[in-house]
Amino acid sequence: MSRADDGVWQKGIKAGGSDWFAPIFEQYQGHLWRYLCSLVSDQELAADLAQDTFVKAYRALRDSPPPENLNAWLYAIATNTALSALRRRKLIAWLPLHSSSEASQKASTEDHEARTGERELLSQALAALPRDEAALILLRFQQGLDYPEIAQTLGCTMPAARMRLSRAQAAFREAYERLSEEARPWTASKRAICCLSTPMAS
Repeated sequence: MSRADDGVWQKGIKAGGSDWFAPIFEQYQGHLWRYLCSLVSDQELAADLAQDTFVKAYRALRDSPPPENLNAWLYAIATNTALSALRRRKLIAWLPLHSSSEASQKASTEDHEARTGERELLSQALAALPRDEAALILLRFQQGLDYPEIAQTLGCTMPAARMRLSRAQAAFREAYERLSEEARPWTASKRAICCLSTPMAS
């Protein structure tokens, strides 16, 4: 999405045409919904939060200049909306980041069982983190945001974003290693980071 396109959509939205927002919705709805599913572990709630995110984005674009980075800006709205909902509902469960159907298509039965255990450990390690740190892990390794985008999402400098992500990764590794030792002593935390980094189908 280019800055010029943002300007075109902004003019259309101010003129009252909702059709100008359609390209934004179409490009981001799948990515945001998947991210929110992983964060709140509730597909219906994720759909509601995604809708709230787009409503807030539409109103903001209608009333103010477009952001410099639409991607980071949308994830910031989605993250804040989700964290507010989690604080209200005090949700504690997490969805696995990979579907069992995907694993079964790509691996043998034994490998599938191993991957299922890996997903469970991954979900438990994420659940052990504060939600803002878990959101950072998901934004970086699941959604693929770069450091400038993460900084814009957090509303901080890039060095601060790097430091916060580094802390979140360290906390995740510590939680994962502890859970791995309890469940499967031979599992390495590095494998979990690779699992998070693997592209997933929308």
